Amino acid sequence: MKKIIPLLMLLIMLTGCNNKKQVDIVYDTTYYQVYKPYKKAVGSYSIRSYDKQEVETMLMNLSTNYFKTNNSFYQEGQYLTSEELKELITEYNKIDPIKIDNATINPSYITSIYEQDYLLYNGHLKGISLAIVVDNKQYYNDISYKIVDENIVLDYAKEKAKDLVNYLKNKEQLKNIRIVIGIYLQSNDYLKGSFKYIGEVDNLNYVNYNYQALDSSYIMSHDMNAYNTVLAIKQSLNDYNTLYLNPIGLYKGNTLVKVDLNINKSYLTAGEILTLSSMIGNNLDSFGDVEVNVYFKSNNTLKGYVVKKQSKIETFILED
Repeated sequence: MKKIIPLLMLLIMLTGCNNKKQVDIVYDTTYYQVYKPYKKAVGSYSIRSYDKQEVETMLMNLSTNYFKTNNSFYQEGQYLTSEELKELITEYNKIDPIKIDNATINPSYITSIYEQDYLLYNGHLKGISLAIVVDNKQYYNDISYKIVDENIVLDYAKEKAKDLVNYLKNKEQLKNIRIVIGIYLQSNDYLKGSFKYIGEVDNLNYVNYNYQALDSSYIMSHDMNAYNTVLAIKQSLNDYNTLYLNPIGLYKGNTLVKVDLNINKSYLTAGEILTLSSMIGNNLDSFGDVEVNVYFKSNNTLKGYVVKKQSKIETFILED
């Protein structure tokens, strides 16, 4: 089992020649506390693989607009069993065949339904958040597929969201409970998928979260600050020619809201992680108040990570 060693990084950017003040550590109320005793989810079902961790994290972040972190506790889903989820997803995917470029497809737009619960201090249920995971990549044999217009798939999911809420409201213990729905579109490339709608079923708001490669020509044209920041980070790592950097940004519309920098090297020591953290640390502030996560991996195994929130940077090293 790995042990995590946290190290508060007081980098030059915080205390050095750029005259920025050191930020005091304060309790962070932007995240939910988990209700105790901890309960595992009672259900899980998917007809296609998806990034469950990403859906969980993003849905939790979006839920803060409906269930406040200072008076709500998080709990894994307790109201949709695996059997129910299988029945619902099977029913919701009874769709008439479609034809695209002479290929006949029996579409299955909804790949999974994911539940989160939010509780009061006394453990009573306050509300539920649900993610309806959809995919517009539709296969017509084992290896061949066509891409369906995402608006068709999203509109279909919005209609089925009403059925899902009605299904839950028919449960006696849920008929007066607030239910929030998020519609998550899986990605068709190497980037992650993203939520496209969030809200209560009669008021679903378009949110347009999307991931972009921060060193791409698209970002060079649309967000020069992020592009130049990544370029500066790459230049600071020039001495490590065996190192691979994959910079990904999460945008809400055209606004950068989160950055993930994945650094992969065939072999990494704790000392190298600290050195690399220092080398790139001065550039992280150029992202502004955007949260930045730097993941250090050796042969794709996580060895350590850096978290930057506002002007505070922490480094965590994982030991075997």
